[in-house]
Amino acid sequence: MTHTEGNAMNFRSLVTTDVWRDLIDRGRQRTYPYKSVLLAQGESPDCVIALVDGLVKVAQSNEGGEHLTLMLRGPGEVLGEMGALLGRPRSATVTAARRCTTVVLPAHAFRGYVERHGLETVIYQLTVERLNSHERLRADLVNLPCTARVARVVSLLADEIGCPQGATGLLVELGMPRTELATMAAMRRSSVLTALGELQSAGILILGRGRLVITDLSRLRAVARGKELLGGKSHKDATPAM
Repeated sequence: MTHTEGNAMNFRSLVTTDVWRDLIDRGRQRTYPYKSVLLAQGESPDCVIALVDGLVKVAQSNEGGEHLTLMLRGPGEVLGEMGALLGRPRSATVTAARRCTTVVLPAHAFRGYVERHGLETVIYQLTVERLNSHERLRADLVNLPCTARVARVVSLLADEIGCPQGATGLLVELGMPRTELATMAAMRRSSVLTALGELQSAGILILGRGRLVITDLSRLRAVARGKELLGGKSHKDATPAM
């Protein structure tokens, strides 16, 4: 198995090495410990953060006070760029899912950097891709059984932050309890744990503390498309998350 299908784009993948280096050189290096907040929902967009190393969790709080995990992001991302460009408050909270090395650039300096390198189209492309990915995920989840929902989310995370593990595996560092996948999959926490157990029993992944190792990516993607697990049907309880 190789990690070649569906690799997600990030800012670093869309610019040249020199353009990325210019961003790093112009900012101030800062390290964020595990669980510290890099950006807070609703705050003023006074800076942009380039993630050099580490893992962050992107989450939103809704009107009911629920804290909903949206996605995990890895190295090569820029965080808070749309708020800085549009002058709007932060739309989500970004928390360190493990120790993060970053470069922080003031919003006005980032706007100048974007203009200097003509990156308006790149930022637009990245924003549209993220929105489309989120919409595709939500649309897919409507009609999929629970095990397929979890497989769909894990497959997306593999694209976003997966790293080779051994000869054939793919490591997904979660940096959070596995139950937090429930909001991403629009499921109850108990159903997520059941579905993960089924995927492990089928030999598709191995569960670890704060991590998953995907041992068969092609089968994971097949289940994510609704194909039944060998030896039994996917978990059918599609009760929405509470």
